Amino acid sequence: MKILKKILLTVIILALVFVIIAWFLPQNIEINRQIKIDAPARVVFNQVNDLRSWQKWAVWNQIDPDMKISYEKLGIGQGAGYHWESENEQVGKGSLFIETSVPYDSILIQLSFDGHGDAQAPFYFTEENKQTNVSWSFKTDLGNNPLLRWMGLLFDSMIGPDLEKGLENLKVVAETIYQEKQPLVELQTLPEMNYISVRDSVVFSMISAEMARMYGDLYAYLQKEGLQMADVPYAIYHKIDGDIIDLECGIPVLGKVAGAGDILAGTMPSRTYAEADHIGAYETLGQTHEFIQQWLKSHNIVLAGSPMEKYLTDPYEVTDTTQWITAVFYPVAVE
Repeated sequence: MKILKKILLTVIILALVFVIIAWFLPQNIEINRQIKIDAPARVVFNQVNDLRSWQKWAVWNQIDPDMKISYEKLGIGQGAGYHWESENEQVGKGSLFIETSVPYDSILIQLSFDGHGDAQAPFYFTEENKQTNVSWSFKTDLGNNPLLRWMGLLFDSMIGPDLEKGLENLKVVAETIYQEKQPLVELQTLPEMNYISVRDSVVFSMISAEMARMYGDLYAYLQKEGLQMADVPYAIYHKIDGDIIDLECGIPVLGKVAGAGDILAGTMPSRTYAEADHIGAYETLGQTHEFIQQWLKSHNIVLAGSPMEKYLTDPYEVTDTTQWITAVFYPVAVE
């Protein structure tokens, strides 16, 4: 009996020591990994801000490519998120949401592991000379559970390698996009815009000459009425029927104005677009249009209007067509 009492007393003492030491172990755990990526912050940021892109680089998405994922708020930007469910015990099920998203600077991710605790995963992006330093952390509160606090000592060795591998994958993805000059699609909300425009049906083979005529009429009207441009010229492709294009060429103006004759005037409401910059001659713009269309399809985003082009480069000032920048916009339905 004395031996049993000694054993019991020893167990009790060890348990008390276990609990007492646990009180002095960290309650809040933070694991951090960093990497330098040879691409601008805009490129890197968008691979994190677009949750569908996580399938290309996040370790957990690659452990079980067949896990079920349901996205919310288009899966892009602040307020977006997804729920996942996997039969793989390493992945399990839970939810991930973007609490805050500051373009090209930081993203705060909130994680919930289906009854197994919550965590935060902030990203920070710092660009210098077209290189981006990325910092990715995993933060969690272990509470007062002594067992969890002891387990917290192992978290760095358990989670750290996943962060490292994820950042290495992110580096490959972002650098490939940048080196191959792939279009970068972003969701943008444009403000309300006053405009004057001309709309006509034109033959595709004559589009350059027809656009020159339409913009000529608009610039003449600007000068005649003493109007001021508020932004670069744009064109909206309302409908394409075979070789015939229902085309509207417009110029944003300051203040509300009246049209006259063939010159239309109005206010374009604020709306959200999927946007990508095309760099190069106008003849290759179709490639960027096709890229955005495929992007919309892969993201299950519904088109909500006609595509628009904004001509950021004045071809009379920059004669090298490889340097021309055209912003291509597709209006989308938002949740």
